[in-house]
Amino acid sequence: MAETAENRGAAYTVRKAAAAGQFYPEKLEELRKQIDSFLKEGNSSSIKTRFLISPHAGYVFSGPVAGKGYAVIDKNVKRVIVIGPSHREYFKGIVLPEVDFYQTPLGKVRIDKKTVEQMKSSPVVVSVHGADMLEHSIEVQIPFLQVTLKEFSFIPIIVGEIEPVRVAAMIEPFIDSQTAVIASSDLSHYYPNKKARIIDDASVNEILNGNLDGQIDGCGRIPIKILMHLAQKKGLCPVKLDARTSFDVAPQYGSELRVVGYTSIAYYDRKKDKKEIENGNNDTLSTEQKKFLLNLARENLNAAVRRTGRIIPEKIPEELKENLGCFVTLKVNGMLRGCIGYIEPIKPLYEAIIDNASNAALRDPRFTPVQEKELGAIQLEVSVLSKPVPFLYADTTELLQKLIPEFHGVILYKGGYQSTFLPQVWEQLPDKVQFLEHLAVKAGLPRDAWKTARYEVYTTQHFNEANITTTGGSLIER
Repeated sequence: MAETAENRGAAYTVRKAAAAGQFYPEKLEELRKQIDSFLKEGNSSSIKTRFLISPHAGYVFSGPVAGKGYAVIDKNVKRVIVIGPSHREYFKGIVLPEVDFYQTPLGKVRIDKKTVEQMKSSPVVVSVHGADMLEHSIEVQIPFLQVTLKEFSFIPIIVGEIEPVRVAAMIEPFIDSQTAVIASSDLSHYYPNKKARIIDDASVNEILNGNLDGQIDGCGRIPIKILMHLAQKKGLCPVKLDARTSFDVAPQYGSELRVVGYTSIAYYDRKKDKKEIENGNNDTLSTEQKKFLLNLARENLNAAVRRTGRIIPEKIPEELKENLGCFVTLKVNGMLRGCIGYIEPIKPLYEAIIDNASNAALRDPRFTPVQEKELGAIQLEVSVLSKPVPFLYADTTELLQKLIPEFHGVILYKGGYQSTFLPQVWEQLPDKVQFLEHLAVKAGLPRDAWKTARYEVYTTQHFNEANITTTGGSLIER
């Protein structure tokens, strides 16, 4: 409900919180504490974003995923445009606010009325009285913004049926260096967990690939595509920070037979943020999770060489149960001693680490099996891969322009042949043409076959025992 109040003799209207106590805590301290905990789980990247896709379900389900995005929002932002779908009213066009403030338990946020009035001259804007009064897709984003930004104005946009490109064209002139745009959307609804992950992976890949005509299964597919149009206009690149289902996040509150999917995707300026990206500061795994994986790999390396069986932990962090590709690399005095991995996300990450620690020691065809006497000298590295996405380009010139050394892992496909190089290989082959020539040769193809091949790219979170302190003996065999 909207409330009229007096401010120095002038009346103003306030949209009171409708989702507090349902989607998020209604008590101020509890709400702030919960959001702080989500932000602490967030991305440690020094990349800052002003364009973000964020979920809008109850915080117990989607809060940890949303926190990954808001943890990297640019703190210099002074105005935020939040675009959300209408769940309660059907209309064609977009609806702008009639009130002066939105209120949450954390306080009131001022609407940028001047910009709203300018936007209202657009033919895409329609009037649907009360369309925003109970709409949660906008409201649940506000507490995150109130915690992460010191002071900002706000423009909520409720979206009905409309061509995304029209809304993007209307919004674009109002975006400056201190304006952020948030697309509020959940992903698939009410499928079994395994099927939901498949559907959501496909939607996320369409977003990461910049496919404006792609199929996105989500209640906020139109807000997402509006943001995609804006990001492409600005020359921004997407990066997935997190993607999980309600069951992945909070299995204690529901069944795996009926879940909702969420993702957090940030857009960054490739030129501005190139240094941070190339230095690998786009991690989504925490230090503790990296320690867990390195311990898991080390214990299973030792067990494989000693033929004592697989080591499986009793307790596995939920984030490490997501299907992800990974490689385990073994080195002795800096020289490769074995490296095996899964490019595709065919298994839960922790299982893939167990497999590949053993495979790198015993089944790399380039080396003899590791002997027990070598274990003390082996340095162990882990690379966790993002899901590969198609790499689109018009010609070989654009291919070479778009590849980012030390950031992109590359998969080459041609005929029945394929090969991959992890991002670390750029250190040995910094020249892009030589990198692709060697990749073609690795696949068993002529050196110049790279010119007519098809490519997918991925990023990695690369870490080793030298830069992550581990503690042995933390895993329990069963």
